[in-house]
Amino acid sequence: MTRDPYESVRHALTIIPLVQAHQGISIEELAKRTGLSELEIRDELRNLVMLCGVPPYSPNNYVSLWFHDGRVFIRFAEQFERPVRLVVPEALALLLALRRLDVREHPYRDAVRRLCEKIREALGPEASRELERAERTIRMGDPQHGGRVQQLRDALSRGRELRITYWSAHRGLLTERVIRPYGMTEFGGDWYVVAHDSTRDRPVTFRLDRIRDAELLESEYEIPDDFDIQEWRDASDFTPPPGRVTARVLFRGMGARFAREELPRRDVKDLPGGEVVARVQVRSEAWFLGWLLPYGPDAEVLDPPEMRELVAETCRRILAYHDGE
Repeated sequence: MTRDPYESVRHALTIIPLVQAHQGISIEELAKRTGLSELEIRDELRNLVMLCGVPPYSPNNYVSLWFHDGRVFIRFAEQFERPVRLVVPEALALLLALRRLDVREHPYRDAVRRLCEKIREALGPEASRELERAERTIRMGDPQHGGRVQQLRDALSRGRELRITYWSAHRGLLTERVIRPYGMTEFGGDWYVVAHDSTRDRPVTFRLDRIRDAELLESEYEIPDDFDIQEWRDASDFTPPPGRVTARVLFRGMGARFAREELPRRDVKDLPGGEVVARVQVRSEAWFLGWLLPYGPDAEVLDPPEMRELVAETCRRILAYHDGE
């Protein structure tokens, strides 16, 4: 699989329509049409496309791909048989999420703008006016967030130092320092860059939304061979924002497998019989419900009591809704 995730997405968006339009197309023909090697075609299909879905990431949630005698076939999940119909709250949530990508430095800026226009056109005049009113009442965060990501990606790919202005929350100060980015990671809904800090002369963690300014320098550096972003994430003491709730969730079956593979090792405890208990930072109630419910009976909230009751009440409402149909 290619190392650049953007390149992999571009490959997938090229390969999937080709296979859909030409069921049973040979890998050799796919390679000719895309300009990729046969090995790259196999890697992209197996390592990227086969991870489409929702936890625990079973591929047939969205896309099923298979090989037979050197030929490729595809089938989409039944929810794609009808066009997606968005209600206004769903369209608003999608448009607000896309705003983060509408910055000059983002590689998909033009595609994002075209997608936003299509969403508005599909809603109809009255819904569009309602959507515009809602958008005007919601204030978004720093629009340069996407630009910071691109600057960090450039520094990482080119091995160039960055001069940053950083807001230190616990000291209440803006400071300037030179960093050597080693990698980026997400924790509790916030993005962090792990980098060597010129001020402290050691690798530290910087929260992305606290970087006020960044300038790519000419000075070069190399990432240490023994640096591993996952090991750093597992060993580091990430502190959640004040007031954020930590839930304990019991996982069994496929849920337990996902917890062991995807959650930080320090937050997962194995139990007899193959079950695990994991600590999960609750970004918001809506996020937690959307993240947890796809596990079905393979996940159970143990505490705190208010999160356990929230999940139970949500399940009761879902059952009542379907019983009334």
